[in-house]
Amino acid sequence: MKKITISLITTAVLFGAGFTYYHVSASGTYDNLPKEKREIMERKAENKNKARNDSISKKDGVNGPLVVQNDSAVAAQILTHVEDPVNDQKAKFTNGWVSSIKNGEMSGKNVTVEAGALTTDSLQGYLIVRTEGDKRKYMGEKEYKTPSKHGAVKIAGAKGFILTLQAKDGKKWSFDIPTGTFKDIK
Repeated sequence: MKKITISLITTAVLFGAGFTYYHVSASGTYDNLPKEKREIMERKAENKNKARNDSISKKDGVNGPLVVQNDSAVAAQILTHVEDPVNDQKAKFTNGWVSSIKNGEMSGKNVTVEAGALTTDSLQGYLIVRTEGDKRKYMGEKEYKTPSKHGAVKIAGAKGFILTLQAKDGKKWSFDIPTGTFKDIK
């Protein structure tokens, strides 16, 4: 009788532990949040994953700013508006630039640059350079801070893969995308 009781107690404890583990491991990251906040956070996470797989292109409409969208034709241009759900918590973007796709340049990679300032330090200029390979497959991104703090930077011009950046206080640099280097412009 004692062995049966011990067996039943052991079985009950193991079942309870397994049941609890199953429900804890099946719960989502945002389960402890209120319903509205959970939905917002889940939507943001979904948008981040989607953004990692999206392509870069110009807006198809006549009116409105240029934005990140899916499209097959890409021409080198300055984007007046950047939406980046992956990095929007890290930086506040002023504008961006997208390269045309030519096999001789950047080894045939598509390049997108987003310019702005860090959210934690609004005086620190900040760039993200994202590269995509064949069929717009995400290859990676690099982050760059301006050599000195002059406020948010904006892409003022582009000649090939050399961008002209202007900080909020008027300071200018050229930024060489392939080498990731800044040079002062006087």
